[in-house]
Amino acid sequence: MKKYNRFMSSALLVMSVIAMGAPAISADAKELKVSNQSCERNCLLDQAKQFNESILAKTTKKLPLAVDVQIRENTKAIALTDSKWMNIRRILSVGTFTDPIKGNVIEHVAAETLDGKSVYVGTRLKIVNGKITEVEINFDDSPKVKLKNIVPYDPLFNTLVAPEDRSTREQLEQIITRYFQGLTDHKPVEADYDPRCDRFHSGERVTHNARNGIEESGEVGCYESNLGQKPWGPASEIRIALIDADRGIVIAYSILHYSNTTKKMQINEVFKIIGGKIRMIDNIGLMQDEILTSGFTN
Repeated sequence: MKKYNRFMSSALLVMSVIAMGAPAISADAKELKVSNQSCERNCLLDQAKQFNESILAKTTKKLPLAVDVQIRENTKAIALTDSKWMNIRRILSVGTFTDPIKGNVIEHVAAETLDGKSVYVGTRLKIVNGKITEVEINFDDSPKVKLKNIVPYDPLFNTLVAPEDRSTREQLEQIITRYFQGLTDHKPVEADYDPRCDRFHSGERVTHNARNGIEESGEVGCYESNLGQKPWGPASEIRIALIDADRGIVIAYSILHYSNTTKKMQINEVFKIIGGKIRMIDNIGLMQDEILTSGFTN
């Protein structure tokens, strides 16, 4: 009995020490642990790969689509079999990003259609319990797609950020929240931008490029191009759909209003952030009539 009591006392002491020294688990970590039980990074990458392979094979039978899956292309509700994706013959490059906490995998794909046309496509898949519950497609098949800057996909985006230059999820979200506020009031925060920052619109470099054919901003960077009076703004329905702190990636969506036209633009932007500053932006922006809502909240 004495030996038993000594054993129990020692065990309780060890458990108390462990409990006192155990670090607190953050809310993000708890949420990530729960999400990882369903689909972590490699699982999400596999979902995107399977999606691409199925669409190129012109079938959706092998895709784990939820019964009530919501599918929209350029903000319009569609059946996946009616997507412009079905007209793609081959993929030329792809950049794929994941966020197990939000359950989103998002890719930007440069491709060639059956009739030889160059297109740039953003696709977001929302994965819940192994099922695809949302498919959001931004499909740019306009003549403004420029393959030279998106084939191959710039490796900078998927490069790990050095620990000393890495921002937290919260910091990354704050930077991009201020970015979209700048699209509304045209008072961007200069400290959020690397002077070398470039923004690409479906492969067309629109900063540091006076002859870009999309904006008349001249030879300026990301910060200056949104400074002062502009025809765009406000930005509405802002959604931060993905954050990858290790790679300094944020992907966000918004509907951009214009003062000189009734058309609106849905934008899908991939941001690379290093040292707390936006270094590069890969944008798919589609100007259209009759954009009422993106139809999504995640």
